[in-house]
Amino acid sequence: MPFKEGDFVLINYTTKVVEDGEERVIDTTVEEVARKAGIYDPRRRYEPYPVIVGKSKLIDAVDEALRSMEVGEKKTIEAPPEKAYGPRDQRLVRRVPIKYFMRYGRAPRVGEEVEMEVEGRVLRGKVVNVTQRFVHIDFNHPLAGKTLKIDLEVVEKVDDDREKTRILVARVAGIPRDSIKVDKDDGHLVIKLPPMILALNDLEAILQSILNDIQEYLSPEKVTFTIEIDLKPREAPKETPESSGESRQTEEESKG
Repeated sequence: MPFKEGDFVLINYTTKVVEDGEERVIDTTVEEVARKAGIYDPRRRYEPYPVIVGKSKLIDAVDEALRSMEVGEKKTIEAPPEKAYGPRDQRLVRRVPIKYFMRYGRAPRVGEEVEMEVEGRVLRGKVVNVTQRFVHIDFNHPLAGKTLKIDLEVVEKVDDDREKTRILVARVAGIPRDSIKVDKDDGHLVIKLPPMILALNDLEAILQSILNDIQEYLSPEKVTFTIEIDLKPREAPKETPESSGESRQTEEESKG
């Protein structure tokens, strides 16, 4: 049975760029594929990726394909630029006076990524050329104009509200799903967050965003957030006979 908008699913994917008839793997959720392609990142967790059908930020080609797939199904799709990251727009290659960088004590380098405000939006771009007077920055998406080939696999449809809650919290807070504990008692969700949540900027706004998502997708009667901090008592250093004797001697000397 095809998925409908708002369904929670876990998918595996491998994305390849197609150039001059050759395919190059640029992203994957499968560790074995990442290692074989030479893009393995030890800091990354290779596991099925959670998607909310029709709500997650996916390229059009993937969103369309998922709506016609079922759990356990695998499919390879080709995504032309218009259904991926769009065509390249030469207007997004901007020429910026080099003095803009120099006044901040920065010497721009080709290949460096920078953030700048462009027509009221903060965009990330890459320096593509540096002259004596100007810096040329490309604000196109790195995959703009590229045709992609994507291997998709629908691993699981998530129906449990506790797992849905973990997905919603993780995607907003950017923390691992397995670090989040959720209990449910009738219409009451109790969300236990790890201590790492305290290091996030603007925690209040993050919690509000999570709460908004939970209300939209789950509609519980009550939500409680808690932060679990394990405060283990420190063990006092064991006293050795030698250190004990030295301590008594020091005390006697100070009294004398």
